Amino acid sequence: MIEKSYLTQRFAKLKLGAYHVIGYSMAGEETVVQVPELNVTFDVGRAPQFCLSSDYLCVGHGHMDHLAGLAYYLSQKNFQGMKPGTVLLPEDLVPHVEKLLAAWRQIERQHTPYEIVPMVGGRLHELRRDFGIRAIDTHHVSGSIGYSLISIREKLKPEYFGRPAEELAQLKAAGEQIQYRLEVPLVTYLGDTGFGPVFEHPDVINAETLLVECTFFESDHIQRAKAGKHLHVEQLVRVLPRLNCKNIILLHVSRRTGIKRAKHILRKLAHEETLANVHFLMDFEKSKDGGEMEAAGEGS
Repeated sequence: MIEKSYLTQRFAKLKLGAYHVIGYSMAGEETVVQVPELNVTFDVGRAPQFCLSSDYLCVGHGHMDHLAGLAYYLSQKNFQGMKPGTVLLPEDLVPHVEKLLAAWRQIERQHTPYEIVPMVGGRLHELRRDFGIRAIDTHHVSGSIGYSLISIREKLKPEYFGRPAEELAQLKAAGEQIQYRLEVPLVTYLGDTGFGPVFEHPDVINAETLLVECTFFESDHIQRAKAGKHLHVEQLVRVLPRLNCKNIILLHVSRRTGIKRAKHILRKLAHEETLANVHFLMDFEKSKDGGEMEAAGEGS
């Protein structure tokens, strides 16, 4: 069962099994989503305070609403005596981001420590032996990527089941491969993306939790979705039955539609059982129709 609460008037906090998803995502304004238990934030928006507690920041593309707070995130971590941030971002953005951060070093007249990790689709950055972050090619701007947080496990091969521990230890010491590697996608974040092969990727289909945009809902906005390389609800509805995810969190809804109307349109297009595990990140209790979203607690 999903539990919801709200950190402030702006940021949502969802409890999904062992993990929380904290953040804000509204098309064209700001997108920043944190999974605190895994020490990762996806995109940085305007660098709200909660994202500073993540040591790893995964940036999907270079649009301002996803990247504007990068320098502030790194500077504030340094100012507060926190561990320097590690930033994973598309490889083709690295030289531009380095120039941006170099300019801020000159402006602030201090050397803010950080690490940049260039990423391309398919690359796995292992944080430790049992955990890594894999980049996935998406369909937004050139070089845009999503990310999957991967649990890496060593499993005993079936042919060795039932053998005594001492024998297994001897076989392993002799160099025999008695285990195989199992990679389990815990959380997959697609950032901004249009419809395409990304929705056939195993890390998308089999993620325990999938964070996916759905920007357009009106029937006459299909071409707008295609032009902007965003997802339309009619495409989402075609994708949902293929997914094995325990939880699917929808991001990046436009204010022109609003959450309440978006939920209404989605329910009309999809079977109820398909929607049992689908949630909107920004589903505040006082959301209204007509393209407006009222923040939780506002006006009370």
